[in-house]
Amino acid sequence: MTVSFATVRARLAAVEDLPSVLPVLRSAREDSPLGPQFVAPEVAGLDSHLAAWFEMPESRLVLAESDGVTVGVALMQCLPPGLLCDVAYARIEAVYVDAAHRRRGVGRALLHQGAIEAARCGAERIVTSPLTGARSEQRFLAGLGFLPAGARRVAETASLLRRIDPAATPVRARRPRGLEELIARRRRSRGLPETPARGVDLGALVERSQAESRSRQVSRAVQTRRPDSSSSTAIS
Repeated sequence: MTVSFATVRARLAAVEDLPSVLPVLRSAREDSPLGPQFVAPEVAGLDSHLAAWFEMPESRLVLAESDGVTVGVALMQCLPPGLLCDVAYARIEAVYVDAAHRRRGVGRALLHQGAIEAARCGAERIVTSPLTGARSEQRFLAGLGFLPAGARRVAETASLLRRIDPAATPVRARRPRGLEELIARRRRSRGLPETPARGVDLGALVERSQAESRSRQVSRAVQTRRPDSSSSTAIS
């Protein structure tokens, strides 16, 4: 289904739309209030990160077009009830409109299509956070009925550890590997294409990879263990 507002049309993105989304996504990263501590506009492998996110079953990518050009995107995920939430909900991670196309109904079209997708996946609530933190964005969301719900706070891992236990030995945070990198390595080892088809459960692939890794570690430990006859036992 496509939602149209004047010259703007919003729809779900297909895999072939991802290249046209990248310039808008880079602009969104540049405008993020999280700044260099979390976000850099140019990052190596942004296209592969986007492709991996797009392949997740719960992900929905909504794009808005004007005269055939992508001018806005909404990144959302449909999530089931969990330990701290009793209802299914849709989380819109970002709604971003290119600066040259604002105040033309692009944001409204994106959220309209997003609400349709939320209803399709049975989400009872839609949760979002203003991406830029601008007052105009706050007013836009408030005008559509979005109410405040909690607030985010950020702390550096090393700083938090020092404040809690100044005498503790510093622990260096290990940067996790990208999800798409892990999956691509596992698929290469099996002679499969690096990019799985849409609809593949990436979480299951990761879990299977971790289980196989643990199994190999156990096998190596058994093979390298010294035989019982080589050990010495003292009997008194």
